[in-house]
Parts: sequence; C-alpha cells; structure tokens
Amino acid sequence: MARSTEEISVGVVVIVAAALFLAALVLVGGVNLLQRKKVVYTSYFKFAGGLEPGSFVRFAGLKVGTVKSAGIDPDDPTRIRVELLVADGTPVRANSKARVSSLGFLGENYVEISPGTRDAALLPPRSEIPSVEIVQLADVFSNVNNITLNANKLVNDLDDRTLVLSDNVNKLLNNVNETVTAENRQHLAAFLANADNLLADSRPSLNKTLGNLETASGKLSPTIENVNTTIAKANTLADHLNSLVMDNRQEIHDSLLRLQTSLADTQKLINNLNDTLEQNRGNLDETLENIRVSSQNLKQFTDTIKQRPYSLIRIKGQKDRLPPTGNSGRVGPQPAHRTETASVP
Repeated sequence: MARSTEEISVGVVVIVAAALFLAALVLVGGVNLLQRKKVVYTSYFKFAGGLEPGSFVRFAGLKVGTVKSAGIDPDDPTRIRVELLVADGTPVRANSKARVSSLGFLGENYVEISPGTRDAALLPPRSEIPSVEIVQLADVFSNVNNITLNANKLVNDLDDRTLVLSDNVNKLLNNVNETVTAENRQHLAAFLANADNLLADSRPSLNKTLGNLETASGKLSPTIENVNTTIAKANTLADHLNSLVMDNRQEIHDSLLRLQTSLADTQKLINNLNDTLEQNRGNLDETLENIRVSSQNLKQFTDTIKQRPYSLIRIKGQKDRLPPTGNSGRVGPQPAHRTETASVP
C-alpha cells in the first residue's frame, strides 16, 4: 500500500513537471503546440541588431510570432532581409512600421510592429512592412565622443579668446587712464562749462524759435485741412469724370470713328488737289506769266500816266481835204480821222 502511494506521488510529480515544461516551451520558447495558422511578412533593415530565426515578433508589445529567416538581401547587399511569421488575424495595417527593439538594456532584440491607424487598410500576407531604422549604441557613443571633442575644442577656443579679450580690456583701461589726466579733466570741465553757458545764452532764442514753430504749425493745420478738402474734391471730380467717360464711352468711340473718317476724306481731298495741281501746273505757269506781263504793262501805263497825264486828253484833228474826183459830185469814202494827242504848252 505504501509502495502504491509512492508511485502515485512520483507520477504526480512527473506529470506536473511535464506540464511545467510544456508551459515553459509555449510561453518562453514560443513553441506552437496548437499549430495556430501563421502568415509571412517581409521587412528590410540596414542593421538587424542580432536578429536570428526564432527571435520574437511583437505587435504593439504583444508576442504574435517569430522571425522565420534573416539574411543579406540578394537584390541589395546593403540591407538585411527578414521574414516574419505572424499569427493569422494580426491587424497589420498599411501604415504599420517594423523596427528592431528590446525590452531593456540586457534583453534580447526582437521585431516590433506598430499598429498603425484604424482607418488604414489591412496589409495582405507576403507583403513588405516598411522598416524604421534604430540608432545603434555605437553610433550614440561615437556622437557623444564627437560632441565631447567639439566641446573641448570650444572650451579651448573660449579660453584663448577670453585671454585675448582680457588683454584688450587691460590695454583699453590703460589708455583710458593715460587719457583722463588732470589736465584733460580740466579741459573737459571747461568744455562742459562753455557748453552750459552757450545753452544758457541760446535758450531765449531757442524758446522764441520753438514758439514761432508752434505758431507756424498752428497756421499750417488749417492749410493742411484745406489741402485735404481740395484733394477730396479732386478725387470726387475724378470719380465723376471717370463715371462720365464710362457713360459716354460709346458716343466718344463713335465720335472718334467719325473724326477718323473725316480725316481720311480730308487726306483724299488733299491728294486730289495735289493731283489737280500737278496736272494743271503748265496752265498755272502760263496764267501766272500772263498776270506778270499784264502787271508789267499796267506798271508801264501807270508810269506813263504819272509822267504824262495829259495823254489821257485826246483832241479831234481837222479833216484832211480831199482832192476832186471824176465822179458826178459823188464823194468817195472819207479816210478815217486821225486823232492826235494835243500838246499842252
């Protein structure tokens, strides 16, 4: 009976140990005892951070799968191709990001997938999840080292510049001490006293000038108001003229067209007159020549009248005696009477 009890106790211990082992495999080792369906996603990293097959894949901090494979991308040797086995039904969105992360400084690295946004579409299996590169600790140490070197250089430069500045300040103080001597102070005091006296002497004139300026400014105010009023009236007149021009634009346009037509007709008339003058130039020259000859004759006649005005008086002369003819008392035609100009003694 005691032996049976020991066997039962040992069996219970073995069963409990097996159950604990299986639970450890499921929880810690990620063994899929229930054979839950998983899908594959791909992501690319510049730095894999020690990822290897079996590394955990978490979605928003929850473990949803493992790394299937990690290796150099054959298409681009500068990056690492990582295949992820993720539980089917994990809501990986189109704007989800994959990055290498860890739960602590001493924890192992894993792949963290961000949930994205609710309105984004679900990412189908076999798709690529965009990656976000992490800052490596070595890069951080390198940056810190560079910052330290730069800080040391900056401190050294500041020390050198502080020394130079202090030397310049000391030189300036020495120059000021050399400049501000007793004699120079006396000259400065005399200059200030002269300036005070000059201001005191000029104060009435300045007050009078300021009063005149104030009076002039008071007189300028109405002028400025009048100018503003004139400007306002001019603006109103301009607006009226503008509205008048806008209202009579068609009439002005028609008038301009008529004026253009009249100018064209005038130009045609001038051209016709030019043609007429060209055609009658010979007759005009002959007419002008006749007028010139007539003018000369008239001038000669005028000169004759001036010299001999009595030539205008004509005296009828005596009839010439006719010789007798053989006809029976018939007198032939008489010769024309000659009119002679009487000579006035």
